[in-house]
Amino acid sequence: MKIENNGISSLSSSHQADSARQVDHKGGNREVELHHLQADRAELSERARVLARARATAENGEPARQERVEEIRRQVESGDYTVQVEEIARRLMARHFVKS
Repeated sequence: MKIENNGISSLSSSHQADSARQVDHKGGNREVELHHLQADRAELSERARVLARARATAENGEPARQERVEEIRRQVESGDYTVQVEEIARRLMARHFVKS
């Protein structure tokens, strides 16, 4: 048995146009009806865009860096991670006082 498209999609768009015309003839708000006929749309906030870019960057990061992050994560979870305060202070000072 062969099934053919008998113009169902054209009937659907024709029905939508008739619906919009009927609202106009009834004195209704055509703008509201046309808005209803438009496709739904979603927008991301700027913050969501930034987070999405950060996530994509993190997921596509270098494998060696990912391994280092996992190693540090395991150390933190086990309580074996120690912060090298002097090294951090030295780098902060060097970065702050470097002339550009």
